[in-house]
Amino acid sequence: MNRWIDGAIVKFVGFLAATTVGLFFIIALWVGLTVPGRQFPYLNVAFVVSWIIALLSLVPVLMIMKSRPAGKPATWGENMIGATYTFFVLFWIYGTVPHQWLTFAESELNWRSDRFLIGPRLPWDSSQGILEWALPLTLTYTVVKDLIAVLIYGVALVANVAVFSMWQRRDETVKAPELESTSRYGRPIVRAAEKVSV
Repeated sequence: MNRWIDGAIVKFVGFLAATTVGLFFIIALWVGLTVPGRQFPYLNVAFVVSWIIALLSLVPVLMIMKSRPAGKPATWGENMIGATYTFFVLFWIYGTVPHQWLTFAESELNWRSDRFLIGPRLPWDSSQGILEWALPLTLTYTVVKDLIAVLIYGVALVANVAVFSMWQRRDETVKAPELESTSRYGRPIVRAAEKVSV
């Protein structure tokens, strides 16, 4: 029987890797296309490093999750270390990473409330952008900056709930599916080894 936690960790790491690559690609592409003087890929070192530290801080949690049995009682020292580490990880993910994004967007990218999101210019009217033409409202870069911050918080919240759920279910096992002994026509299924011996 396989342990449930092994497959869950693989899926969780895949989710975080895909989210990281997707988020960084979209931000770097948009910055490269819209900010004059910046070429793709352009990202802030502090933001990228804070995100990578957040991901690496989950590695010890996943390692302990794979090796610690669910029924084993924890000592006072283990509880204190676990609580302190959990506080650090949550502080980093919910505090430092969004702060670094907002600082990057406000300072280096100049995503302020007086800059409007207009998109690329229309081919038939170069005085108007595609988003400006298509949307019945005006979008500022402050809205985009805050939406990306909300996206970062959303990814953190999904990861937070997933880690808590994985911790609670770490001793569950996954049973292999049982093979049918009769075919859909009611005849017994003969295995390959039995066919050879007959």
